[in-house]
Parts: sequence; structure tokens; C-alpha cells
Amino acid sequence: MTEGIDSSLAAVAAVAPAEEQGLPQLALAPPLAWMAGVSALADLIINRVLILMGHETWSTDALVRLGTWGGFARNLSVVSALVALGFCLASLSSPKSGLPFSARAGIASFGWLLVPILTLMTFLPRAWTRPELVIVVAGLANATILLLVLAGMQWRSTRPVLVALVLTLVAALSGVLSMAVSLVGERNYWEHTERLANAFRWSGELAYLAVPIALGFAISIPWRELRGKAALGLSALAGGVVAAGIIAWKYAVGRNLPDLLYGALRLDFLPDRDFILYAIPLSVCAAVTVSATLSKDGLCRQLGGALLLLLSAGYAPRTPSAFLMTVLGVALLTRTAVALAQRSR
Repeated sequence: MTEGIDSSLAAVAAVAPAEEQGLPQLALAPPLAWMAGVSALADLIINRVLILMGHETWSTDALVRLGTWGGFARNLSVVSALVALGFCLASLSSPKSGLPFSARAGIASFGWLLVPILTLMTFLPRAWTRPELVIVVAGLANATILLLVLAGMQWRSTRPVLVALVLTLVAALSGVLSMAVSLVGERNYWEHTERLANAFRWSGELAYLAVPIALGFAISIPWRELRGKAALGLSALAGGVVAAGIIAWKYAVGRNLPDLLYGALRLDFLPDRDFILYAIPLSVCAAVTVSATLSKDGLCRQLGGALLLLLSAGYAPRTPSAFLMTVLGVALLTRTAVALAQRSR
């Protein structure tokens, strides 16, 4: 059954370049995953940065126009991510992936159960999305992430990719544990609810911000070649743009920066007076993502796609579209880990 799904979804993917035909089956990211990543980034910038920043000062026409663009970007990211995730699940659950049967069965069972539920939650009215349903979907999504990470660790891949997989798992589990502790503790009036929830949340946030740093050690840039020099220059430019953008954002919104940054990426580890320091890790994340995306190696480019999805989704997602982007990003990381191990054999 999975072979039929794999062959039908493979028709969606573009044919790989001639120089990459010899790479393992899982080495190249599905083209629709890149569309999902770019659309998710546009969704982040429009819906979670520009609209939140200007909802009190901009005109109604401007906000309506931005809302239309943001809605299109979100819908495009969800549709393309659903197809790309289906392709990833089919390839990972196929016998050709080289994974043991237990890993393939677990990924297929939880993954194909998660996809239709996320589809329904995405297109249903927001009023129908109760907190209990969010917790169930969060648990199912994190179970899928756990199975993907364990599958990626079945092979002896490179150490930076394995560390990134573990950090991703820690971030995902810490986020859902923090959400569960907050909801259950508030209803039962636990005395230490906030302290325990913050401990889970902050540890997961640090792991989330450390994922791009770990993957940076997996990316090799031939700095003597023209392409390598261009990648270094564009990576530095991307990091500088992100850092300058956060600094300008700080001066534009003042004390509202912690609330806006939390709304955009759900980051709140630093004290309010030091929130500007998030410019450092976020600029590093942007630089690593761009350098991986511009790499000549298809595996590094797949890492870049995974980082783009994870960073666009933000930490500890609460919405169906963010859950979808996170699971797809972890699936790309797992494909890279398995492909790296297969290539080194």
C-alpha cells in the first residue's frame, strides 16, 4: 500500500538534477516542502509581525489588504505542506527507506492519522477548536515527532544531525508538557503550576534555539569557490537583516516587543528589558538556514528546508498550521539523517 502511495506522490516531485541522481532515495527535499517553507515564512511576516504591529495605527484598507495576502500565504503553506508531508511519510514508511518494520509501521500509523485531523482542524472554523482538541492534536503530533526522531537515530548518521534531532525532540516534548501542565494545573489550582510550566517551557525554548547552531556544524561551505563565497556573503547579509529588523522593531514598538515577539515565535525566556538580545540567536538561525539552502549538497539543502519550516512555525506551536510545519520539518531532518548514514556506508 505504501509503495502505491509513494509512487503516486513521487509524480508531484520534480526530477532531480543529473549530478544528484546517485544520492540516496531520501536525500532530496520534496519541491512542495520548499513552497510550504517560503509560504510559512510569508505567513509569519504578514500575519504574526506586520498585522500585529500595525493593527492600532494602520488604516483599515491596509489591514484588509495584508489580511488577504496573509490568508493566501497561510492556505498555500498548508496545502503544499500536506502534500509534502504525505510524500515524506510515504517514503519513510516504504521498505526502500531501509528502516526496520517497527519504525516504518509506527510512522505510517501515527502520521497518516495525524494528516487528516490536521486537515480538518485547519479548515474548520476557529471556534470549533477547543483546548482539549488542541492538546490531543499536540500529543499526536509529538508522538509522530518522537517516532520520526527515533527512526532517524536508527542509523549512525553524523553527530550534528543526531544532536539536532534530539534537541528538536526536547523542544517539542517540553512545549506540550508546559501546555498540559498549565491547563491541568489551572483547573486543579496547583500551587506550583506556573513554576513547573515555565521550567518545561524555557528548557524547550533553549533546545529550539540550539537546533540551527547544531546543524551549522553539519554544513560544509567551500569558501574558496565562487558559490561558497556567495553563500557566506548572503548568509551574513541574512543574519544582519534579521538583527537589524529586530532592533528596528524594538524602536518602533518599544515596550510591546516582548508581546509581539511572543505572538510571532512564542519566545519568552529572556526578561522584558533584555528581549532585544533575541536578535543574536535569531540572526544566527537565519544565517545557518540561508547557508544550508545555498549549499551544493542536496542533503544540506534539505536541512535548510527543515530549518525554514521549524523557524517559521515558531516554538511550541498551538495552531494546526504550525503543528503541520513542525512535523514536516522534523520529517525532513529524519530523511537527511537516514540519507547521510546510507551515503556513508
